[in-house]
Amino acid sequence: MNKFLIAAMSATLAVASASAVASDANGGFFINAGVGQAQYHVGRTDGGFYKIDDKDTAGALRFGYAWRAADGFELGAEGGYADLGKSTADLDYGPVAHTDEKLNAWLIGLNGKYHVAGKWYVQARGGWLRWEGKANARMFDPFTNTTSYGSAKGHGHGWYGGVGVGYDLGRNVSMGVAYDNYHVTGNHYGGALNIGTYMVSAELRF
Repeated sequence: MNKFLIAAMSATLAVASASAVASDANGGFFINAGVGQAQYHVGRTDGGFYKIDDKDTAGALRFGYAWRAADGFELGAEGGYADLGKSTADLDYGPVAHTDEKLNAWLIGLNGKYHVAGKWYVQARGGWLRWEGKANARMFDPFTNTTSYGSAKGHGHGWYGGVGVGYDLGRNVSMGVAYDNYHVTGNHYGGALNIGTYMVSAELRF
């Protein structure tokens, strides 16, 4: 789990519980930190010699400004960073091979929040991303008793989008849960890759 994201989420809750800063009547800045699980949608293979671990810990840190566009509705602009964890694959048939790919992404987009019942709200977000990643491979050949290694770095673009629900604990702090999908292209798997994340988040408005 990314220690920076854990620290950011803890700091958000600590500051919010200590003292909340009053927001402007027309809107205000926010910071949102979340942790949860990512799942790489890379498909499956038949047979008992190939194993994929497509789930890992994920986290995100977003910041931006939200305007009160209408009664109960806020529209905002956001930027941030998402740690999307990694996926691993192992092949055990003759040569033993292990590969893994770790991805993270820089984000910029829009979000909307609508209060549906008192302090409860629903939220949606979407935008553009730039991903960065590294793939590693290791193969052991039992016939020659040798091990070989390889790695590669990459980057590219894509988009993200998600929905969530949350609750206002006070005027300036809220907690929520959300599902986000990150669509990246030009990755080491070839073609496009979708990574889904489920996260619990804390948000501070000031």
